[in-house]
Amino acid sequence: MIIRDFILSDLDDVVRIEFDVFDDPYPIDVLVQLYNVGCGFLVAEISGMVIGYVIFWIKEGFGHIIAIGVDSKYQDMHVGSLLLEKAIYIFHRNNIFKIRLEVRKSNIRARKFYCRRGFVQVDEEDNYYNDGEAAIIMEYSKHET
Repeated sequence: MIIRDFILSDLDDVVRIEFDVFDDPYPIDVLVQLYNVGCGFLVAEISGMVIGYVIFWIKEGFGHIIAIGVDSKYQDMHVGSLLLEKAIYIFHRNNIFKIRLEVRKSNIRARKFYCRRGFVQVDEEDNYYNDGEAAIIMEYSKHET
């Protein structure tokens, strides 16, 4: 498996994964807009096939994980972990040591995933998602070494 920068020809695979794994997927135009504004956008690839992605950026002085998606056939194979680690590495390389993200309150699996990687719940925001579900705000913090 390799992790590399997203290119526009990866878009169909990213959209397929997005719609496969999320209840409220980002539409194609939003994914393209995130790419066009310069968000970090990496994909995991095996044998020429995109099996996962991470989108991230710097927002208000924090690193911000926008989305991590892994093809359901490749979940539990550390693909998401490697994508997250690479995003964190890029943040640290750019002197960003606090990282935030939002996750659906009902998404216990994702919340546990992030907790195992050092994220802690710092807040909850009601009515965050289009269907009215709350988001759990999680944060990862590492002191500069």
